[in-house]
Amino acid sequence: MEFPDTDYASSRQSRNLALILPTWQTEPSTRYLHIPECQSTPPCPPFIKIDGLHNFRDCGGYPILDQPGKIVRRGVIYRSEDPSRLTGQGIAQLQALGIAKTFDLRAECEIQLRNGNGLGEVREWDGCSRILASVFTVDYYQNEYYAKRARCVEGGAGSQGVVDYFRNILTCAAAADNLLQPLKSILGHLATSSPPSPEPILLHCSSGKDRTGVICALILSIRGVQDSIMTHEFGLTALGVGEKVADMITTLRPDNPGLTEREARFLRCTEEAMEGFLAWMQGQGGAEQYVVESGIMTVDQVQQLRRNLVVELGAGEEPNDWEEHQKMLGN
Repeated sequence: MEFPDTDYASSRQSRNLALILPTWQTEPSTRYLHIPECQSTPPCPPFIKIDGLHNFRDCGGYPILDQPGKIVRRGVIYRSEDPSRLTGQGIAQLQALGIAKTFDLRAECEIQLRNGNGLGEVREWDGCSRILASVFTVDYYQNEYYAKRARCVEGGAGSQGVVDYFRNILTCAAAADNLLQPLKSILGHLATSSPPSPEPILLHCSSGKDRTGVICALILSIRGVQDSIMTHEFGLTALGVGEKVADMITTLRPDNPGLTEREARFLRCTEEAMEGFLAWMQGQGGAEQYVVESGIMTVDQVQQLRRNLVVELGAGEEPNDWEEHQKMLGN
């Protein structure tokens, strides 16, 4: 599939960046922003260091609203960037975690485009099934996806533009004409009644930021995590993708290793946007009502998922210290 080049630089290096950043043809006088070195090591938990895989973390460990002493079950839902640069050591680390399925939220045409521009190939490994769970259909990509995403995410609409994009992610993932039915596939796995808890899964898109973040927020909301914690969980992505972005830009654009102002806006993981998205979801009756009325889950499946993803804190175990983590984000 071919995509129009009108909004992107024509060089191969800029085409590579355009797959994760809104890069336009720029004049020599374009001002680049310095990429500061990361001053904070991503906290563990929830982050886990996997060789060749950025932004990898466990979505469990967060306290359940109105259920003292209980947390989201750890070791079931992991999230990350795409694993195309995963090393052999990284694969062994994922196997040790018991990850049985990866849900790839990208479309096949997107993957082919990235591969054609030297950004790696799909990685699969023994003991883990890869499931194509594209959020957006091919028709959506044909309809100027990259330009529309850029207008929403880094344009002049501020956080509301990102909220609109997040809503689009969820509605497309739940749409009846999405033949892959990504939400139904992911939530159905988590709602299994046998074995007692679902096998561990990895959710990823390209950077593990927006599509992955929206799906994970939906799951945590169904499980009863309060909105302020989900907003924080999304904000942690700023720590997770920082090294990835710096590495890629330094490699692909060595003469100008900083970010343009447009790119910097695009890459922000604004907690205000996630707050707005969650507020919109509450206006739809909440996450549970949304998935039931969309035909994604039955009421019984919702309750099974809630049972599967809750666990009591063990002796000496603590929930994720999300309030302390907030300080690492400058909040």
